[in-house]
Amino acid sequence: MKQAAAYRQMELNPRIADGEMHSPEQMRQQVEQARQQAEFYEAQRLQWEAQRRELEESNERKVLFNDSLNEIGMKLHNAVRRIEKELESMDREQAEVAQINECLKRHLQILSSMQPQNWSTEGFNDRLREAMPKLDRAINDFEEAYAGPPRYRHTEIFRHKPGVNERQGINWAGLRGELARGFFFHLPLFILLLLVWGAYALISRI
Repeated sequence: MKQAAAYRQMELNPRIADGEMHSPEQMRQQVEQARQQAEFYEAQRLQWEAQRRELEESNERKVLFNDSLNEIGMKLHNAVRRIEKELESMDREQAEVAQINECLKRHLQILSSMQPQNWSTEGFNDRLREAMPKLDRAINDFEEAYAGPPRYRHTEIFRHKPGVNERQGINWAGLRGELARGFFFHLPLFILLLLVWGAYALISRI
């Protein structure tokens, strides 16, 4: 019984029961260790929190960058497609305008080579009959090039017809008609003069 009482008394006295494990120095060390552990865990928590925020911010920046990349990529894609179509349209229009230019240059060369002021009186009518179709083709091609509303988008050249403001009095259709009427009007007179000249030459030989 005495031993049991002594045992219970030892349990009630922590210094005796623990064998001096909880001395003031040890308590201070344990408190310091606990504080250091708390600071370490807090530092770890703050580090993890900072890493988590950095990761979230990185993901947000990644999403924003990807959205911006897709947006500008689509804009560039559409711009490139439109520019390519515009370049193709410009190439086609340039080819057509170059073809018209070559056609009008040929007409200019042909008409410049006629020089009706040097035609002889004897061969005038023949030369005129040969020249009229060439003049007609030149007039028709010129009028067709500048006909109607502008059909070209990339050039302004056919919006301003040459000679309209420079010489209002020229009417190519009227000029052709006048030449034709003059030709048929003077043809009988020319034939009559030719007959008179032939008769005069025949009489002179007699």
